[in-house]
Amino acid sequence: MLTPKLNLLQATLKRLMRRGAAGPLEKVLAKTHAADLAYLLSHFSETERLQLLGKCVSDDKRAEVLAAADADLAAGVLAALPRERAVDLLHRIAPDDVSDILEHLPNESADDLLKGMRGSERSEVEDLSRYDSATAGGIMNPRFLALDQNITVREAIEQLQRMDTAIEMVFYVYVVNEHGQLQGVVSLRQLVTNRPDTRLVSLMTSDVISIQTDVHQEEVAKLASRYGLLAIPVVDPANKLLGIVTLDDVIDVLHEEAAEDILRMAGAGPQAGKPQTMWQSLWARFPWLLATCTGGAVGALLLATYGPSLRAYLPMVFFLPLVLALAGVSGRQSATIVNQSLGQGIQGRALASQVFKQALAGLLLGLVCGGVVSLFTWVWKLRAPLLSSVPLAEVILGAGVAAAVTSAATLGALLPVLFARIRLDPTLATGPFVTISVDLTGLLLYLLIVTLFVVR
Repeated sequence: MLTPKLNLLQATLKRLMRRGAAGPLEKVLAKTHAADLAYLLSHFSETERLQLLGKCVSDDKRAEVLAAADADLAAGVLAALPRERAVDLLHRIAPDDVSDILEHLPNESADDLLKGMRGSERSEVEDLSRYDSATAGGIMNPRFLALDQNITVREAIEQLQRMDTAIEMVFYVYVVNEHGQLQGVVSLRQLVTNRPDTRLVSLMTSDVISIQTDVHQEEVAKLASRYGLLAIPVVDPANKLLGIVTLDDVIDVLHEEAAEDILRMAGAGPQAGKPQTMWQSLWARFPWLLATCTGGAVGALLLATYGPSLRAYLPMVFFLPLVLALAGVSGRQSATIVNQSLGQGIQGRALASQVFKQALAGLLLGLVCGGVVSLFTWVWKLRAPLLSSVPLAEVILGAGVAAAVTSAATLGALLPVLFARIRLDPTLATGPFVTISVDLTGLLLYLLIVTLFVVR
């Protein structure tokens, strides 16, 4: 959803393009932040995107916009440009962003553009492409500033002043030995507040939070959040500094992982929000629909099995949607809360305590909901001849609701833990899987309770 500012900007750009007002369009684009223009690109057609980028004040501004845009959108823009033009823009974009963009192009097109790149830029992108795009190696920026541990503060400041603007710069500088191995970190504040002749080796903090290239990007984001870091150094097994993952990359990772979790919870597949063919979309969604269909068939089998016992209590079947709805909500609530705890790294006794709390909460909520539904049924029974023919209808329904809600909350709390133990994504236990499980469990308990009263 666009803010009023972006809505106005979008309307202005469209109006200027319709009128062919090239001069005013260029002036507006020159004053527009690259991030705003990148965000708006998805609201324009492919032709309009090319027109907007063509009217930007410089190639540096165009590259900045493409780097800030979604990788798949930037890839589409570059694919529509002549090869030489696309390569020239890629040279002006950070290598980690280039790697992301090329990944969203067909292999032949990506290889063609990569071959057109020259020198160190091409080598940097090729090195990044060796790593899985969802790991620290795949999202790191290989352009960073590392200072030798034996230089002084004065020499360090002189090197910072001569630093290439293409190098990723944050509020601290990494310190390495003669072999390029990470030894420590120094903040910019330390550099400007200490004596010029102080050596970095005596100034640096040697306890550095670092990660290796194969660490999953979600773990990288968790570390950055836990320690409040603006950047995390990436090292190889020998502790040689290879690159850094900066805060903007961490934010992108958090956004991407959250989107994937939401899609998994809906049973739509983690790639559903990305461009894909109709068949890919169908294949991602079909397994969960098939599982739901199987669960529904099992539910029908349960009803058929207990059918003879329900003949005398047929009106109680009318309340099945109510029982299943309450059980489903309770199960998803517990699963979501426990899944959040797992995402925060909670383990051991703390996790067991969280599961117990959810089971206890389910019991209390079950008793409250059962009492409310029982009272409602008693009042309704006074005015409904069909329902009044069922002895103790309010007791049966209240007990069924209490049992279904309690079991659903307990099962919903246990499933994410079980998935995590068998190394599956716990978010899978927050969507269709938990719905199927709690529905069948709640249905079975309700039927057992009804049957118990029939036998009596």
